[in-house]
Formats: sequence, C-alpha cells, structure tokens
Amino acid sequence: MNAKAARFAMFWALIALATAPAVDAQKITWKMASAWPGGTQIQWAADFFAESVNRMSGGRLEIKSYPAGKLVGALEVFDSARMGNIDVAHASPAYWIGKMPAGALFGYLPFGMEAVPYLAWMYDGEGYALYQELYAPYGFGFVAPCGIIPPENLAWSNKPIKSLEDFKGLKFRTSGYWGEILAAAGASVVMLPAGQIYESLQRNVIDAGEFSIPSMDRTLAFHEIAKYLLVPGIHQPSTILDILVNKSSWEKLPADLKEVVSGAAQMTTMRMLTNSIAKDIEALNFFKEKGVIIHYLDPKIQKELYAKAVALLDQKAAKDPFFAKVWESQKKFRKEYNGYRDLMTPQYE
Repeated sequence: MNAKAARFAMFWALIALATAPAVDAQKITWKMASAWPGGTQIQWAADFFAESVNRMSGGRLEIKSYPAGKLVGALEVFDSARMGNIDVAHASPAYWIGKMPAGALFGYLPFGMEAVPYLAWMYDGEGYALYQELYAPYGFGFVAPCGIIPPENLAWSNKPIKSLEDFKGLKFRTSGYWGEILAAAGASVVMLPAGQIYESLQRNVIDAGEFSIPSMDRTLAFHEIAKYLLVPGIHQPSTILDILVNKSSWEKLPADLKEVVSGAAQMTTMRMLTNSIAKDIEALNFFKEKGVIIHYLDPKIQKELYAKAVALLDQKAAKDPFFAKVWESQKKFRKEYNGYRDLMTPQYE
C-alpha cells in the first residue's frame, strides 16, 4: 500500500471510529439478585426483565440476573440493593411486611383484586403514587412493579378439604396474612421454604400446603405426593413483583436508559401475566391427566373466609394510617371496577 492509499485508509478508519456507537466505552453493567429459586416462573420474570433491558438499550446497559442464593439470600435482596451491594433487587412488596405492614397490599393479599383490576388501580388509579409512598423512607433510586402472576393454587393435600371444619387442626404450610386467617379458622400454620414442602407433605409433617401458581407447583412436582388440589387461590388472587434500584446506580443512568428500565418493567408485568396463564392452563390439564382430584372450594366457605380476611385487615388498618389509606383506596376502586365488570362482561357460556 502506497503512502496516499495508507492515508486514505487511515482517514476512513478514523471516521468509522468516530461515528461508531461507543458501546464498550459507555456500557454500564448492573447486578440484579432476586428472591426467587432458579428455574421457577417468578425467576423467569426477573430474567425476562434483564434480557429486555439488555436488548432495548442496545447493549449500553447490561443487567446480569441472579436467582436467590447466587449473590445474596432471598430475604437479603432489599438491604443489598439499598446499600449498593447489588444494583437491583427483584422481589415482591409482600416480602417486606416486617419493615412495612402495608407491603402486603401491594404484593399479595387474601381476597385482593385479580390481576386486571389490580393493574388498573396500580397504573391508572391511586396505586402507583401510594406504591412510591410505601418505599419512600428507604431511599431507593427507582422502584416499580415488574411482574404479576394470576391466582395461585389454594392447597395441596392428601385428604379433601370441603368445609370450614376441615381446616381445624390442619397442619398447613402458608405465610403472611393468610396464615393469620387460617389460624383464626383453627388451622395449625407452619412456615416452610419451598424446597421443604414436597418432603414435608410426603412424610406427613404437614397435612396441606400451598406455594404458588399451577405451573410453578408442577415444576416442584407436588402432584407426585398429593392426591388433592384445592382451588381457587383466594389467598392470592394476584401477586405483584417489583424491582428496587439502588439510588447511586439509578442516578448514574442517562435519561434515555432510565426510560428503558421503566418500559422494560411494564413490559415484563404484562408478559409475565400472559405467559403464566398459558403455562397454568397446561399445568392444570397435566394434573388431571396424572389423576389429581381438583376441588373448587364451596363459595359459601369462601364468603366465610372473606369475612375473616376483612376483619383482620380492618384491625391492621386501625393501627397503621398508611395501611388504612391504601386499604380504603383499594376497596373504593374494587367497588367501582365490580360495577364496570358487571355491566361490561358478556355472559353467554
């Protein structure tokens, strides 16, 4: 190559370098830890969110997603994100009711709203502002819903549960406010991590238990050791997941990447719902094929348990002004939504 050709090649090389996206120079990498076991549907949501951000940002922001236990424990992600040990936590507000009792109203609530009205309240009602108020004392840079699941299974057991009397004396694995309601109904409530439910049912350490939606329970193979499945998931008609972003990490992002993170969180919420429903349909059919007896809890019993749930939540509201504000907002929206639903839902089947 002569001198002129060399100068020409160098000129175009410099032009290419100047105009090429500086992905490597500008690339930001975040570590995200979730509260979920690897391979589960809820970890699917965390991974989907990370992959969406990576793709939508053109590689400028890369989120590396880790299930519970890989970086920190499931119940450590809140403080880890707040202190900056990780950049993002993916969990649920209901996990932090020890810090903030109203967290359950934003995560999963016995006899709470189903996914569609819940999301309408969250995104276009009073929910989002109240959600921001919930987390305000903790100094995160950004918090947002990032996933929602449809109703859970109510109970796996080796004896049928057909009446309120059947709950009395039952050793029942559950958690949160639903555990308090079942205890009031006479059950003996036991809290166990997901990984111990299978063996505990198999060895009759517990009589019944619940963990999650049909597709997740299929992954955990509860159908192998329990004959009966009780539905519907009155204890968790829907469950909100969310992301908590460290303040320093958030403030370092340019405005367009902040929009990417926000948009990806909303997209994950919608996709998790549709993906979970599709997988749950398959799972319920699978359980039937395996001989599981699926029983729908008598609506009369549901109403009795609903009364217990309202009484409990009213008690908690009386002790916590913020809890009371959120609880009243949800009750008002649900009443209005029910009126809309009754007028606008076709009934032809």
